[in-house]
Formats: sequence, C-alpha cells, structure tokens
Amino acid sequence: MTVSYLSFRTRYSPHRECVIVIQPGKSAYRAVCVDAATRLTIGSPSIPRGANGGRPSIAAADIIGMIGGYRLASAAVDIETDQLAGRTRRLSSRLRLRRNLRRRRRHDPAERLDPGSRPQHLGDV
Repeated sequence: MTVSYLSFRTRYSPHRECVIVIQPGKSAYRAVCVDAATRLTIGSPSIPRGANGGRPSIAAADIIGMIGGYRLASAAVDIETDQLAGRTRRLSSRLRLRRNLRRRRRHDPAERLDPGSRPQHLGDV
C-alpha cells in the first residue's frame, strides 16, 4: 500500500482556520483537523475507504460536518478564551509596572520637588 497524505486548509468559524490532514490507515483513513494558529487538535473523524479500498472522495465540508458544528464552536470558543486571557494577563502586567513606576516617583523626594522650589545654597545667592 502506498502511503500518502493529503493536507488542506479551510475555515471552521468566521475567524479561525484549520488544517486538515488525511492519513491512510489499515482499515480506514483518518482526517485530523488542527487549528491553524494554535496547532490544537479539534477533531479526527475516521473516513471509510473508497471503492475497491482506494482513497475516499471527500471534501473539506464533509470532514467539518463529521466533526460537528457543536464541537467546532466549542473549540473556537476555548481557543479565543485562552487567547483573551493571555492578552488580559499581558495588559494587567503592563499596568502594574506602570503603577509601580508612578509610586516610585511619588515616593522619591528628588522627583517630587519641581525645579523652581529646590533649596538654594548660600553660595548660589
């Protein structure tokens, strides 16, 4: 049996793409659907062999249908939630750093005085 892989990209939600790789097996082919950006596996339905045990004739829409709309929507929500949490952590970290810098400036006496109110030395008069 010749081993060959078929791979193509398709959208599974309005903002997410997946890569579908069709791998041959002994009794059937396996279609592995992986999110294109995160490389998380979304689903891997089994595809029966075609006539005379050959390659199946199947389209991306058929594979997406085999995985199911609920599973695809759930995967998209999970991925988007993880990405939003990461952005929130980064933003929170930046804001914390900025707040700490302001506190340091507020507590530093040299930073608190403006240039016109600095004490003059007797030799400067």
